[in-house]
Amino acid sequence: MWDLTWPGVDELMAILEVNRLLAAGAVETIVLDTAPTGHTLRLLELPDFLDNLLAVFSTFQAKHQEMSRALTGQYRSDEADAFLADLEGKLQGGRARLTDPSSTAAWLVMLAEQLSLDETGRFCEQLQRRQVPIGGILINQVLMDGEEGSGLYQARQRQQRRILQALAQQLSGYPLWISPFQLQEPIGGKALDQVSAALSPVQEGAILDLDSSLEPDPVAPDRSRFSASPKLPDLIEAGIKLAMTGGKGGVGKTTIAGALAWNLAKAHPQHPILVVSIDPAHSLGDLFEVQLGQSPTSLLPNLLGQEIDAETVLEQFRKDYLEDVVAILAGESADVEVQYDPEAWRRLLEMPPPGLDEVMALLAVLDQMEAGEADLVIIDTAPTGHMLRFLQMPEALEGWVSLALKLWVKYRDVVGRPELAQRLRSLLKRVRDLRQDLKDPSFVTFIPVLNPEQAVLAETRRLLQELDQLQIPHPYTVLNRVWCDPSDSFGQVVSQRHQEILAQMAAQPELAAVIPIPFIADPTLERVGAYLLASKS
Repeated sequence: MWDLTWPGVDELMAILEVNRLLAAGAVETIVLDTAPTGHTLRLLELPDFLDNLLAVFSTFQAKHQEMSRALTGQYRSDEADAFLADLEGKLQGGRARLTDPSSTAAWLVMLAEQLSLDETGRFCEQLQRRQVPIGGILINQVLMDGEEGSGLYQARQRQQRRILQALAQQLSGYPLWISPFQLQEPIGGKALDQVSAALSPVQEGAILDLDSSLEPDPVAPDRSRFSASPKLPDLIEAGIKLAMTGGKGGVGKTTIAGALAWNLAKAHPQHPILVVSIDPAHSLGDLFEVQLGQSPTSLLPNLLGQEIDAETVLEQFRKDYLEDVVAILAGESADVEVQYDPEAWRRLLEMPPPGLDEVMALLAVLDQMEAGEADLVIIDTAPTGHMLRFLQMPEALEGWVSLALKLWVKYRDVVGRPELAQRLRSLLKRVRDLRQDLKDPSFVTFIPVLNPEQAVLAETRRLLQELDQLQIPHPYTVLNRVWCDPSDSFGQVVSQRHQEILAQMAAQPELAAVIPIPFIADPTLERVGAYLLASKS
């Protein structure tokens, strides 16, 4: 059991290490840079996972204590007892620290954009439910007054002001701080000092007084400038069945996935297409301005949208597979003797590894494809770290299913249940087929998305190395939000910076074909799609 892959355990150990440093007085303050929203919420759930795991260990240990007393008439505490007591104390101390406003503050960082605002609002609700104190909200990359900017600059500034006003109304009561847009990337100590010096608190009511009067977008990016740039092929015509967008948080993965799905559906009205979010912090419904959930929802006559609900998927997995395996180990079939306490095995196997929900969701989506419900599935994945766990999960799941089959083989003469063995073999075949499909360039394409920033480019390089190790094809890379208006001093600096990154990417063959998409003041699905896909005209 313990030789199986347990995704998320490294983060669990990181939480324990943070607690150890603070409890030992090794440091006075820890600034924890967490993963994006969905992954951070999963991180906050890990102590509950550890609670359950400790309960299982304790149950096994109680059985050991009982046997020792029965055989020797006494019991002396051993290393396992000390380990469990120590870990339980650390866990309780860490949970108390996490919910104590005198010792902990969660600062939420967002962009002045609608999808970011929607996600931040849900994040606040989740943190409140977990009783994690919120220190405040920091709005990053804000265009400040005093710059005589171009039409694009002014349009972007007005858009930001509208979001800031909505933020002040929807999330009133939290301290708000502004971090101005930096002309140079904040890399290195000197640059970070400048970021720190520029941070400023927002006085109550100040945002509501900003002028955000609506005006027509005065600048449309010059499409001819990108006419010679690479474009994504028509995935329907290419016969691709599965497309996935991925990358660092906040780079526009959801917008790219939605624009790809929307424009391909319009171009091929006879082909059903499904666009699915597997990010625990869903934004796909926000993009289409509809409520999405576990059941697919119609967005166009031939386009369905879906946001995977983790609990629904896991509950189905328990019913289809785990309950029968638990029954075997719990001794619920006549004459079966189990090595340890039945209840401990039950609790252990009712804790599927983190990430299992997303893989099972993908298998369910592919079943829809095989049933003819979709000719193309487009997956809006979680940000890089979480997404890589998702891509590694089929291997881990294969281990779990193989273990379950071994258990059935061991006890089959007394438990019977041939239908369970058939279901497990079927699942094992589907998982193995999925691992092969994810390596097949005629079946799948992965589309990394990034912004023209050095830190994002560095993370994308690491992502591509991981994709190469997993042998997942990624022939195209989308460089989103390239500033192409050098008509003012701001635009001259930023557009030059972005062009330098484009040149770097062009010199790196591992990045494959780079598809640049300009910064668009009002990035509708049609406008983004015009740069993403080759025109039929």
